[in-house]
Amino acid sequence: MSSTPPRSTAPAWTQGFPGLAEIRDEFGMAALHAACQYRYPAGTPLMRHGDPCEAFILMSRGTARVFQSGEGGREIALFRVRAGDLCVLTLSDLIASRPYSANAIAEEDVEIVVIPAEQFRSALARSEAFRTFVLSSIAGRLCEIMGLVEQVAFQRLDLRLACLLGQLFGQRNTDLLEVTHQDLANELGTTREVVSRLLKEFENTGCIRLRRGEIQLLSSETLSRLSCASP
Repeated sequence: MSSTPPRSTAPAWTQGFPGLAEIRDEFGMAALHAACQYRYPAGTPLMRHGDPCEAFILMSRGTARVFQSGEGGREIALFRVRAGDLCVLTLSDLIASRPYSANAIAEEDVEIVVIPAEQFRSALARSEAFRTFVLSSIAGRLCEIMGLVEQVAFQRLDLRLACLLGQLFGQRNTDLLEVTHQDLANELGTTREVVSRLLKEFENTGCIRLRRGEIQLLSSETLSRLSCASP
């Protein structure tokens, strides 16, 4: 007896994506069953700017960082694709029929689901349930990207750095971050030298202590004040 699931049943991986597991129409199901799953270790490039975009990607486990590179090797993080997310980058590039417009790298071990471009476009055009899932996901991602634009355009870099440090300490539930000045510069779209200068200023306030490849949190209260200081 064949172990292939019936076409009326969504693949098991869809359980990680609210809205997909309930799809039952012909074109939506065809896209879901055409998908392939892959695993990659941390540090693997998942997309490279300029490479052909030939599939729609969803993240079933782990986190990928999507970033743009500029002259001199400078980077800025655009957003992250986490478990349960679709990749807006592949969505926009597929719709526009263009190569990847940014880069993506696995920040930790990841599992991704890849739907070929032909089945994706068919489902987007003919499956209302699939289209609803995609559009609702875009709305959330757009808010995140607009927040980034607002920060870059209107917020001082020292405030952004203080906020970033606070987020990293909180997310990792630690008072000792293993992170380089270059990592922070890439996150903020600036240079290592600028970040190093600001971190030294933070250290002089007594909120952090700098070590080689590490930053120790000494005062969360002081760091919090730095993140919301007046102009």
